[in-house]
Amino acid sequence: MIDLHCHLLPGVDDGADSMDTALRMAAMAAQSGVELIVTTPHCNTRNRRKNYRSQELEARFRQLEAALEQWQIPLRLAPGAEVLVRGEMEPLLEQELLMPLAGSRYLLVEFYFDELPDEITRQLGVIRRYGFVPVVAHPERYFCVQDEPRLARQWTSQGCVLQLNKGSILGTLGEGAYAAAEYLLSRGLCRVIASDAHHYRYRTPELGPLVPELERRFPQLDPERLLQRNPARILADRALP
Repeated sequence: MIDLHCHLLPGVDDGADSMDTALRMAAMAAQSGVELIVTTPHCNTRNRRKNYRSQELEARFRQLEAALEQWQIPLRLAPGAEVLVRGEMEPLLEQELLMPLAGSRYLLVEFYFDELPDEITRQLGVIRRYGFVPVVAHPERYFCVQDEPRLARQWTSQGCVLQLNKGSILGTLGEGAYAAAEYLLSRGLCRVIASDAHHYRYRTPELGPLVPELERRFPQLDPERLLQRNPARILADRALP
């Protein structure tokens, strides 16, 4: 399996707080069947650390790769970021400060949970005009989608990719997210599922337990497509079927 959304890079956001935590998370992911993780630190937040494209982030990524090899954890990594869309995005896009997934044209983006739907739609249009394919992180957690889940169909019809969180499907992120995830999955609007993991004790990177749950509740779906084939096409910068 491939995890496109994971806060594994240590010491850069509210995910792994140390190399030890990152290695524990990586070992847990590998044991559950994950073969590759895209490290997606929070980017463009209001915090001091903005996590724009930088030599420092690249160095931290290489350090984590080396540590995985040293400890013989069978897990590959690819770089990326989870970009918070706020304010005007044009300057960041023009200056190429944002890191897409594995250098592809796919950009993982998130919005404030209470963002207005018209603003989300407008900003997704801005990102598309700069040649990126927006991968909308956890749309099932946005209040507007929980209130009116058909909004998500509009975004997919415009070429966006919807990425659901494991925790929403398993019911650990609240009833609203659970119900919205149910709607999106049952109607085939979700293209990718990821862990959005932050630690090895909570919001973990294990994806293995998700497969039987998907098979039980959504027999019409192909878990391999959502957890392996579609993520692989994204990382290869190929269009999704």
